[in-house]
Amino acid sequence: MMDVPSDAVRALVARYGGQLVAAVQTRVRRSDAARLARALRAGPVDVDAALAAVLEHAARHVPYWRDRLAGSGPVRRAAFAGLPPLTKELVRAHAEALRSDALVAGRWWVNHSGGSSGAPIAIVQDRQFADWSMATSDWYFAHHLGVTHDVPKAVLWGSERDLFGQREALTARARAALTQTLFLNSFKMDAATMRRYVATLARFRPVYVRGYAGSLYELARFAADAGLRLHQPRFVYSTAETLRPDARAVIEAGFGAPVFDFYGSREVGPIAGQGRDGAMHVFDFMNRVDVVDAAGRAVGPGGHGQVLVTSLRNFAMPLLRYDIGDTAEVGTVAADGRALTLTRVTGRVTDHFVAADGALVHGEYFTHLFYGDQVLREFQVVQHRVDDVEILWVPRRHDGAIAPATQHDLEGKIRLVLGAGCQVRFHRVDDIPRTPQGKHLFTRSLVHHRGPR
Repeated sequence: MMDVPSDAVRALVARYGGQLVAAVQTRVRRSDAARLARALRAGPVDVDAALAAVLEHAARHVPYWRDRLAGSGPVRRAAFAGLPPLTKELVRAHAEALRSDALVAGRWWVNHSGGSSGAPIAIVQDRQFADWSMATSDWYFAHHLGVTHDVPKAVLWGSERDLFGQREALTARARAALTQTLFLNSFKMDAATMRRYVATLARFRPVYVRGYAGSLYELARFAADAGLRLHQPRFVYSTAETLRPDARAVIEAGFGAPVFDFYGSREVGPIAGQGRDGAMHVFDFMNRVDVVDAAGRAVGPGGHGQVLVTSLRNFAMPLLRYDIGDTAEVGTVAADGRALTLTRVTGRVTDHFVAADGALVHGEYFTHLFYGDQVLREFQVVQHRVDDVEILWVPRRHDGAIAPATQHDLEGKIRLVLGAGCQVRFHRVDDIPRTPQGKHLFTRSLVHHRGPR
């Protein structure tokens, strides 16, 4: 847990501040990223040219795509539009063939994304991708939220590696002090820890608070239950997991500030960010987003489907029509069918439950059953098999219990959508296991589902 910088860290910064600032700024705000951010602020980017460039590179330098993107111009665009989704399984199976044969030494690295399956995939990324990711984030903050990254901020997160990429604690603490970042570890938050976080936020007074949706929700709910007042930032920035409507309401009430949802992933970087108009604006200069139905056809405004992402800025391992594992509702679309805004990202495919008749039931159906509940502190609905569902629950009070009538009602509503023969088991636990990245999953389906092919 990174608290308010200590006197020792302040002394270190005072003594070596100039050198450290120069080093951090060189690392964090490279000249290329700054140039790109200025270009984004200056005007629209030619996204058609960006797509043509990555397709050209993929056809010439990436073995996996060479035969699949035969031809040029409109022929290649048509071939791209007809590509089946690139799944995580395909990325694992064809990792070497998906690498560019034109990698530049010292300008690429391997990143890993675990996902909910627990089987990580390795993605090769390059310096251009990193610069564009940084520039996109800067543009979003300036254009939609009206702030820059160099203001005091608090981050409720579960992985220090994700934040600082540092192994040594002192270096990480110095970086946090220099970037005015208060890091609050959300790997484990008991009552004493959350009470300390409330006090720390009050002292630090960040301009905005960033964190996992689930972690922000838990802190806001704890403060309300304990009668504690949270520091009121200018806004709260939620990312990394689905933000449920009821969780948004609790977070906004607790922090006394609007919540803006951000959508991105390790594999492709920033995808979309919520604006003050409520819509999720796709960063189409960074990633192309296509939302398709079960047959692979693009859905129009108001339609709901599976998200396919094409990374326009990673030439080291071009991901074309990548099945990221999420579903979304489309707001507006461009003439070529790509999404420009999303009404909301509605969850991951692994958060959809498979009914006895093969239908997919969105995980939010189950979370809605617990809206307004005053007995449970945490819960998780797990589908082990099509006809076997387990509800893990943690009581808010030691003597808390789910009333028999409530349990009967929940069983009936779950069987209503999954099938009359579904077994529903309730299991009281001391805590709900987090993912390796510290995320709380409200629903988990362990039943395999294949999306559009």
